[in-house]
Amino acid sequence: MNDDERRPFIGVEPFDASYGAAFRADDEDEHTVECRVVEDGGRFRIHHPRDAGRPERLCFVDGVRRTEAHLTHTSPAGGTTAGLAGAWGAGAVLIGPDGPAAIGHVKIGRAVIFSGGEQVRLRAHPGGWRWQSLSVESEELHAASQHLQRLMRDTEADIADRLFAEGWMVVFDGPLHGIRRSRTTPVVGYVKTHHRRTLAVEHWQAVPGLAVRQRTSIFAMQNDRYACYIRVGDAGPWAGPWAGIARLEVPASSGSDQAMATMDRAAHWLPAFASAPHRDARAPVNLAPVARLEQHLHHLLGDSRLALRAVREAVMQRNREEEAA
Repeated sequence: MNDDERRPFIGVEPFDASYGAAFRADDEDEHTVECRVVEDGGRFRIHHPRDAGRPERLCFVDGVRRTEAHLTHTSPAGGTTAGLAGAWGAGAVLIGPDGPAAIGHVKIGRAVIFSGGEQVRLRAHPGGWRWQSLSVESEELHAASQHLQRLMRDTEADIADRLFAEGWMVVFDGPLHGIRRSRTTPVVGYVKTHHRRTLAVEHWQAVPGLAVRQRTSIFAMQNDRYACYIRVGDAGPWAGPWAGIARLEVPASSGSDQAMATMDRAAHWLPAFASAPHRDARAPVNLAPVARLEQHLHHLLGDSRLALRAVREAVMQRNREEEAA
């Protein structure tokens, strides 16, 4: 076959997808450095909130994502672009005044995503595997992975919006920059990782001194969120100083007084949901309802080995069809 007769070819990398996961899309914002303290006259201090009781209708929203295969697309001209086959899921744990906690509002998705504007369609697999066909314009190495992250975050935000409208107090596992800015209904972002310093050095160094059910003064993150740090649990004498500390966020549109009241209450009732070390390696900062939801979502995504096999078989079928065309 000469160069003019070459057909597009889709390849599946021969190694497990997890080995290509050196990039981890970061939940943190690039701008979160030296935020302005907006409480206590701009002075940074530790607060001891009083117990105001847990919300009657409380829910936790979270999502998971998984790269199931790394792909390549080789054009007739010989150019190659990178992509992936991935899955994501999101849902909520709802805790009402009556009855046990329940998982609901679950959504699962699967897609083939290519960079460089390429769009590759795979036929549905007889085993029940189906993929959306998506593309991103960027040719950056991690563009497809970042898009998979956005798909998960958008699904989480849609679920949270629906629960807002139904009157639930929502704890959103992650920062709130994916949530609609205009929200004034109760929502708390819960951030477990601290890759960037958000406060002046002397204030940042004081955060690990928090005790359980204490919070820091509130600070502004750009113009759209208020935030503070709390300690949700004691990680043990062997843990680092930031273990057990989370950042809470609320929309700035709710107003500073409402933000203070929301964070005061949350700092007191959130520690009741801290996970236990014998159940969760990320204890105590990973909340128990979130851990339960993540486990359920991973189960719904199915066996990753079967997912990879389905991608390989769908790719082989597409390549055979291209050759026969």
